[in-house]
Amino acid sequence: MNQENKKQENVEFTEIRRLNSSIDLSEYTVITSTKGIKDLYMKLNDSKYSRSAPIPVLEEGEFFLVIKPKLKKIKNGDIEIEKIERNGSTLNVLYKEIENQEYAEKNQSSPILILKIFDSPKKIKLTII
Repeated sequence: MNQENKKQENVEFTEIRRLNSSIDLSEYTVITSTKGIKDLYMKLNDSKYSRSAPIPVLEEGEFFLVIKPKLKKIKNGDIEIEKIERNGSTLNVLYKEIENQEYAEKNQSSPILILKIFDSPKKIKLTII
């Protein structure tokens, strides 16, 4: 048995926000502070709307994980997290691409998912399934 599979623990997460935006973000970003999440929400704020989305709060031991993968299978699709596992210091995020009628109608192809995780990742690996 190789060491990669020695011990994988599921990591608890909560979906905070799902949107589609072409703002410049990395494939994933870990946010560890309230200032970081405020900065992100300022970037995401759409001037077409008079009200912006409420900014979530970080509690002790929580982190935000912002995922913006490049779609490979479905051009105007969305993503769905199947599970997040911790393997040593690496978080493995397993996701799949799914159809999204709204994104297809608007020709949008930049899904962003904001998750609250209850683990402090050192490295992150996104895996499409």
